[in-house]
Amino acid sequence: MPSGSASFVCIDRVILPVPDAKAAAEWYINEFEFRIGRRGSKEIDLRIHDGETLLTLTEHSGNQRYQPLIHLDAPGHVPCFNFYSHWDDLHSGWLRSRNISVTSTMQTAHMNVCEMTDPYGNVTGICHEKSNSLFYTPAPGPVPPMFHRILAVFLPVIDLDSSIRWYSDMLGFELVNHWGQGADLKIGKGETIVTMIVMDEELHRQALLRLNGQAYYSLQTPSIHDAYRQLSQLGVPAESCREQDGVNRFHICSPEGLIIRISEKELIQIVST
Repeated sequence: MPSGSASFVCIDRVILPVPDAKAAAEWYINEFEFRIGRRGSKEIDLRIHDGETLLTLTEHSGNQRYQPLIHLDAPGHVPCFNFYSHWDDLHSGWLRSRNISVTSTMQTAHMNVCEMTDPYGNVTGICHEKSNSLFYTPAPGPVPPMFHRILAVFLPVIDLDSSIRWYSDMLGFELVNHWGQGADLKIGKGETIVTMIVMDEELHRQALLRLNGQAYYSLQTPSIHDAYRQLSQLGVPAESCREQDGVNRFHICSPEGLIIRISEKELIQIVST
């Protein structure tokens, strides 16, 4: 990790806005057998089988109009994040039989991918990594779950090399794959990667507008106050740290305008009743 950069353990959450967190949690639990890991006043964390990264369902607050999380780039088929599936057919036929909207499967040399839309308008990717992929993991058993974990969070960037330097120097990310129009980076020893996708200025502007100033993933730090202090010393714009439902958090902004949540691992789990 570069000297002076903030220390992050992993991507601990991907974040979906929903009009009703309880109803949305029931849908994800019933359809995909996710489990409640933590229940807060406005957020519910779901565990994706044995995956490290949680799916956080968060209700919009105040007079905000509900706005789902959609593609960063719809024609380019770039969602905000994707689920890892051990099933090479992505279970797309089964999903359609459940009246869940999915796109046609795209096949590449290393993966099969499609996108799914939940009942609240949120778009997420589904990806099956082939055995020749850098990010392939074998199935844990003869009948693996449909979704095993969060595979990747996608970041829209304009200047790829500049973005790689900033995320590496400021946040301690590690470059593992660079293919010209994008790059994959790791965060600590976390299992969920970051995939940067190059976009022109207009596509990037539209992606940020769709996000409406909201974070869609969270970096976990062992010490929220140390991370805040380090980032402030490095000149990274950060809002004030606050506590919500037992989790300390704050948000930062990348040079290209992307909002990122920083969270401290809570010491006490809030379990559902």
